[in-house]
Amino acid sequence: MRVSEQTREQIMAVLRRMTDAMGRKDIETLVALADPDFRAFGTGAAEKAIGREAYCRHLERGFTEAETVALDLSDVLIGAEGGTVAWVMADMTCRFVVDGIPRTGTGG
Repeated sequence: MRVSEQTREQIMAVLRRMTDAMGRKDIETLVALADPDFRAFGTGAAEKAIGREAYCRHLERGFTEAETVALDLSDVLIGAEGGTVAWVMADMTCRFVVDGIPRTGTGG
């Protein structure tokens, strides 16, 4: 279901807060934006996070290793069901520097 322009702008504002917090390595904001039952996974076995505590540990580990971090979203698609639940699908590119070496990771 399509969302109203107001709902789209509200969701995009949250996504901007997330990408800005990632660039600042602001763990507190990132964890606060996550649902208590948050679930995430990366490309490695150690990159699985279930719940806010695990997400916090995941971010701490990643931010300790990375000198800089930037998260970019593109092709953002926002939908809704029944006016109370919304979902987002987007391509994600994470650019970071580790040991002086620029790296890029992608996901969706």
